[in-house]
Amino acid sequence: METGKYELYYPELERSLIINFNPEFPYEIESWEETFNSGYGPSAQKLTTKATKLKQLNTPYWRQNRNVNEVLQDSLMIR
Repeated sequence: METGKYELYYPELERSLIINFNPEFPYEIESWEETFNSGYGPSAQKLTTKATKLKQLNTPYWRQNRNVNEVLQDSLMIR
């Protein structure tokens, strides 16, 4: 599968974001990577956060926002 890619850079924040997605409808995000400076001055460190989709559920997402629905987070491996 070919992957689409968006790359954003915010120079004033020294922050970048790369989003890898399926270029065919419905354009699911497959992974993302964010890099930014944490802290100030000479002690600032460049940190990177990465995420990759492991699983997908087709459910009525916006109606599943109660504590009883937390089990869905486990099934998606995001907890």
